[in-house]
Amino acid sequence: MNTAFGKQLKMKYCKIFLFLLLMIMGVSTNAQVFRCTDVKLKMHGQRTIECLSNGKWDYPYPKCGDVTCLLNTKEKNIKMDRFPDFECPVTPGYNLTFSCNGQGLILKGQREITCQSNGEWSSPFPKCEDKHTEGQTTSCGPPPDVNDADTIELKKDEYNTGERVEYSCFNKYTLDRRPPFSSYLTCEQGEWRGTIKCLKPCTVTVEEMNRRGIDLAYADRQKMFAPHNDYITFACQWGKVLAGVRELRQQCDDGVMTLPECVGRWE
Repeated sequence: MNTAFGKQLKMKYCKIFLFLLLMIMGVSTNAQVFRCTDVKLKMHGQRTIECLSNGKWDYPYPKCGDVTCLLNTKEKNIKMDRFPDFECPVTPGYNLTFSCNGQGLILKGQREITCQSNGEWSSPFPKCEDKHTEGQTTSCGPPPDVNDADTIELKKDEYNTGERVEYSCFNKYTLDRRPPFSSYLTCEQGEWRGTIKCLKPCTVTVEEMNRRGIDLAYADRQKMFAPHNDYITFACQWGKVLAGVRELRQQCDDGVMTLPECVGRWE
């Protein structure tokens, strides 16, 4: 959908506003799903918003802008060097190098981190701690629970620094392998480090299809799911035709699928 800044369409309860850089993937009387017009842009705000009974959206419209990484450290005893070394937004490719201010301190974490294309740092910000701290923990307890995933092997009670644990997503869920995500968590000086994300499948119910006047095109009505990035092809129910410009073949995007709609020929 091409958009023009300031143009406005009216719906039954809530108004739709169209902005540059922001694309509306799906429109209904009670919800909108957005994405940025360019994959190099980052969305700030809710990807899906719903229309409330008072005629207001439950969240503000999201905005799309350049990808930047936040300088989110407040440690006073740590020195941070930037490359390139000048004051401007931190964009993908920028590196930060850390060192400790003062004697008797050790750096806990990665010495150098990089701003990635998704606006996240390649590793968490490190900390400076007293190297003489007694009772410093270097081992980890059992790895944490991860949403929609489980460890491939049985969990142990204790892990040494450097040991990794591999996770597998539940059936029909898809592991996100884009940085900084992976299938592993690593024990580092008493803490589990790493990020695991399982992308949700999409499901379609008989009730939803009946409301939209559609059926599955190639399968029976008991198999109505699609993993992330997979497609479901629909067909109009008998005597109905496709309404609008939405295609009958739709893709699953992390649990979200915009359904087409078919109506009677004279509606």
